[in-house]
Amino acid sequence: MEEKTHKNKHILLTSLGLRAIPTTYQWNGKPHIEAPLTPLALVQFLDPSEQPNRVVAMVTDGASDETWPVFNVGIKNILKIQPEPIDIPDGKSPDEIREILEKVAQKIPEGAELTLDVTQGFRHFPFIFYALVLYLTSLRGVKIRGAYYGMVETADPKPIIDLQPLLELPEWFHAVRMFRDQGTTEPVAQLLKPLADMLNEKKVALFKAGNMSAGKKWDTQFKQVNNSVESLGKHAFAYESALPLELRKVSRVLIDAICTLPDIDSPNLPPLAKELTDAIVSVADKTAFVKPPPKVRWKKTVTLNENELARQAGMIDLYLERGQLPLAAGLMREWVVSWAILKSGKPKEVGKWLDRDVRLRYERRLGALGAFARDEAFKAIRSSEQKAFGDFWNQLADLRNTLHHHGMRYDSLEQPPGYLESVQEFWDQLKAGKIKLPKLGGGSGRLLLSPQGTRPGVLFSALKVAEPGTSLVICSADSARDICKAAKEAGFGGDIDQIILTDPRGGFREIKTVVEQARPHLLKADEIAANMTGGTTLMGLIIQRLTEEAQKLDRPVRRFALIDRRSPDEQDSDPYVQGDFHWLDPKRT
Repeated sequence: MEEKTHKNKHILLTSLGLRAIPTTYQWNGKPHIEAPLTPLALVQFLDPSEQPNRVVAMVTDGASDETWPVFNVGIKNILKIQPEPIDIPDGKSPDEIREILEKVAQKIPEGAELTLDVTQGFRHFPFIFYALVLYLTSLRGVKIRGAYYGMVETADPKPIIDLQPLLELPEWFHAVRMFRDQGTTEPVAQLLKPLADMLNEKKVALFKAGNMSAGKKWDTQFKQVNNSVESLGKHAFAYESALPLELRKVSRVLIDAICTLPDIDSPNLPPLAKELTDAIVSVADKTAFVKPPPKVRWKKTVTLNENELARQAGMIDLYLERGQLPLAAGLMREWVVSWAILKSGKPKEVGKWLDRDVRLRYERRLGALGAFARDEAFKAIRSSEQKAFGDFWNQLADLRNTLHHHGMRYDSLEQPPGYLESVQEFWDQLKAGKIKLPKLGGGSGRLLLSPQGTRPGVLFSALKVAEPGTSLVICSADSARDICKAAKEAGFGGDIDQIILTDPRGGFREIKTVVEQARPHLLKADEIAANMTGGTTLMGLIIQRLTEEAQKLDRPVRRFALIDRRSPDEQDSDPYVQGDFHWLDPKRT
């Protein structure tokens, strides 16, 4: 079991060898100190505020007799605390090495601060220390204050050197690997932040001391590092949120900021800083603006073209390669909408490709294609291209909705769905320009939807107002008799189809059948005018339901209402008089 100790306990961890030899040491410009063991010199070099309040030593059988007594007395005399021995084997086998790691780890509590001395002990012990540090810092949040080695093989005075940069390398390895494999720059930002904090502290101290010239130098370096930290954080947010336009902007800022990093005059710079920044720049450059965009309303300057689609497609492919499926699915759906807008060939809409109204219009068109592919009633009339594209959109929409709604539905998704492969295959064809957006319906002009009740003047006025090419009338067996007369009086020579209700007042179960019958008429229409007045309440509900179905099929719909201000007797005696009308929807441009 792990010891229960205050998480900020400062522990010196060392190992002991077989010899204790009086040696003179030097460190950090301080007066030389003579001691028989390196850690005894180290604790004297440390300022009182930096000295440990626990000391733990790895002790083999040989060290127990030879050096532990010297170390024990020395620590008690210098720090006035009792050091803690850990009896360990020599580490001659994997099992012994495992035993050493487990015994030492039990002595280091979560969140502790650790100072290491790796001078004494067998030559492979520093590797054990190294592995232990990786474990403790990653899984227990242990902070390494310093790692020291006394160069006992050199002439006196023997220097004590700080190996902490080597211990920090795994953090940088992890951060760079996360960037390379997962695309996130946040770990790099977190590693650079302490450097920014240190530069800021030095700047403030120099300004307070009145040393303005030196303070300005440190202020410049602080701003360079801090700008890099902030831009790395913004890049991480844009990438991890799948925001392609924002990523273009922050990538440009990141490149401009981080290129200055290798010029910082500080020993706290990350190792291989030039290679690190070059790696970040090479990736960011693929998504960056050539020059910084305007500060205000900058998205309005972004043009939808093949290059922009190709850049976003590259992001989607990267998300797919990295297994970041929610990001890939969300951005792919938006990409298809943008692609459809560009392929429309309508400059006005392409120029407003980020307008919500424009995007909704094309989302409806894609959704209509999906509904068309899904509905078996259209099986006989749909093409293979319509079916393939509709299936792709339905699968992509299902994948995106499931992931972005975090599985909040009864169907379980515990691994990528089986249709993901077909989505990716279609996606590869689509981005390569091998697929076109199939046309859907149309060709028969304007269709009038209208109820027909007991007053034939309703259909007469509706035909006059809508001026359709064809008409579909919802009626009863009795009211159907007046349809031809109303059409003739209105001067309408087009086709009129009728759907006769068995129970025009209470036949609500007929609605589904009526919709199925009407759907082919809706699909063939280029646009639809729907009269919302006349007939029974059920007829009115059916007309509303048909307009909703028409919208699912991406048919432009405009509803209107008729107003006959005459008395009922006048309407009955002279039904074929055009009444007033009011359009309920704006004209679609």
